[in-house]
Amino acid sequence: MDISQQLILASIAGWAAAALGLVVSLLLLYIVIRQGVFHGLRAHTRWIDNGKR
Repeated sequence: MDISQQLILASIAGWAAAALGLVVSLLLLYIVIRQGVFHGLRAHTRWIDNGKR
């Protein structure tokens, strides 16, 4: 394997690692936002229900 093939392989590996990092980051962001919305809606529902009594 010569140097040009090694550079191409390293470049592809770098892009793949960056893409994987982006996917994992976006997935974690989605989970955090989803949990925040869920807990916010649950708290809001409890607040509304407490006002009805």
